[in-house]
Amino acid sequence: MFSTLPLPLLAIFLPKPVQCATSWPLPELIDKSAWEAPQGYFKGWAPGAANHIIQTYRDRQPDWLPAIPLSGFARWSRDAKASTNELPLNTTERQRKHCSDPLILDPYYNPANDPIKISNLGNPFLEPLQAVFKDGSVKIKHVAVILMESARQELFPLRQGSGFHNLLMKSHDELDYDDVNELLSHISPNAERITGLGGNWRSSNGTAFGRKHSEWDDKTKEGFGGININGALTTSSVSMKSLATVLCGAWPMPVDMFQESETESYQPCMPEIFELFNRLKTKEPSDHFHQQQWYPAFFQAITDGYDRQDVFEKKIGFPLIVNKDRIKQDSLDEADLEEVNYFGYPDTAVKHHMANYITNATANNQRMFLFHFTSTTHHPWSTPKWFNTSEYLGQAHGLMQTHKDMNSYLNSIRFNDVWIGQLMQMFDDHGISNETLVVFVGDHGQAFKEDVAKTGTYENPHISNFRIPITFRHPQLPRVQHHVNATSVSILPTILDLLVHTGSLNERDASAAADLMQDYEGQSLVRPFRTSYKGRRAWNYSLVNPGGRMLTITSSDTPWRLVLPLDKKTEYMFTDLGQDPMELYPLLEWSISSLQASVRRRHGNEAAEWVVEAQKVGLWWASERKRLWKYEG
Repeated sequence: MFSTLPLPLLAIFLPKPVQCATSWPLPELIDKSAWEAPQGYFKGWAPGAANHIIQTYRDRQPDWLPAIPLSGFARWSRDAKASTNELPLNTTERQRKHCSDPLILDPYYNPANDPIKISNLGNPFLEPLQAVFKDGSVKIKHVAVILMESARQELFPLRQGSGFHNLLMKSHDELDYDDVNELLSHISPNAERITGLGGNWRSSNGTAFGRKHSEWDDKTKEGFGGININGALTTSSVSMKSLATVLCGAWPMPVDMFQESETESYQPCMPEIFELFNRLKTKEPSDHFHQQQWYPAFFQAITDGYDRQDVFEKKIGFPLIVNKDRIKQDSLDEADLEEVNYFGYPDTAVKHHMANYITNATANNQRMFLFHFTSTTHHPWSTPKWFNTSEYLGQAHGLMQTHKDMNSYLNSIRFNDVWIGQLMQMFDDHGISNETLVVFVGDHGQAFKEDVAKTGTYENPHISNFRIPITFRHPQLPRVQHHVNATSVSILPTILDLLVHTGSLNERDASAAADLMQDYEGQSLVRPFRTSYKGRRAWNYSLVNPGGRMLTITSSDTPWRLVLPLDKKTEYMFTDLGQDPMELYPLLEWSISSLQASVRRRHGNEAAEWVVEAQKVGLWWASERKRLWKYEG
């Protein structure tokens, strides 16, 4: 399933020129007084000059590492370790005349040497989860990740009284409100049950609308269903870059298009981790799922040939890939199979293949990692002919034609809700729901002219393109609404955290997973989130489509947002999402100094100082991502 590491690939671990410690723009935050010693699986934290903590990470050889090189784990190989042996000596020698305290840059990601890393793995679990983790009542045999195209957080689910709902209602006359609300109540009922967020749909006299659920007969007990994240952002409004973050737990590169496919992820990706678990055990059949092999599969109803997505999927180790070509090949006798957009088929076209995968995996005592990238909610938001569409926006204050795109999008959102209901029912019908963790996440949002002057994600930094849903669904997990300003970079370490602490891995796999999750940059979303730590902020970064021209920056401890023009061809932008959640009143300037002055006048000194700090850290982050991804462009 996996090839061994090619010898030419080892060249990427050769030492590279290093920079002075001042390349990190806030040296006071990495002072030795803030360093932390290793403890257990925690690798310690001591970024900056040569020291025993970062050297210990370089020297370590994990006992879980297979003797035969494994894709995704090159940085732990003996060859990679050998390439760092002379780093401190070489660095000191080369930089002695210029740097009093040289910053040694490892040729791979070193968590002990990362100035912005904040870990919350030492925190207890969220209080509602502690009892079920202790009593062992939750088991995760399978993992499914549903990456939803153009999924706005406000529509997963749509809720009466929300800002987005109010936006829709403005297009209607007040006399029609009850009829309109009843219609809108059918857009996302399955998302309501997945997230635990009720839509609050009632008529003007307070009577709840009666709704029938035909796709999914959900049997989840009251108070259970999993963890829903409120406040999540994508790492990029480029779908492929977002895909890489979800699968690999790595920040994307600030370059145009999916250049990540041409290099190696600087963090192990989920299929590679599951292949590691496979290598750590024999392939002999076993009735206990701890000893069973993982079988990853990727499902998508459209082409995966756009911008080298197919190259990336194969590289990180999916042995089964179902895409438009596979569907077409297997469905030559299905006359009703129709293409709905310029990429391929509606999402429901993968249903048969997905059911076969589940049937075969369970029959063969295999553990499933099912990854599904939905697509029907992509522009032009077309749905199959058999799907009945509705008019969700009215003619008040303008003709219906002015809302055509958003109306098509809302119909595709309802189609997506129907599909994920069918998907959840499929898991129920195959008897795997009670042992399957299902992660729902948006790849990015979708802006319309009803939000801002410009429709779409291309060179559009509006916040509606970046707010996304994230939900960890399991019928045995207590229902938790977790409010945190985080990103999808936290999904992979959270999955590992859940697998380890629900007792869903054997002892050796659990040890490897507990070790690995300390090396990821994202915090766990099943523990209290550290918005700041010892003066360091938990920064969030999101790249604007096409990827290399604009970077948006937030920090988890503030409501502020900065849009940073990496290409220096657009304006800087600042917004306060606490006061202005839809960014109706942004501050725009052509220089950071002018922006800081404007922010100071409107928002005060603290916000003005944050702007400069965010710019400095953002530029450092952008350069560091290219280095870690080994990008030479």
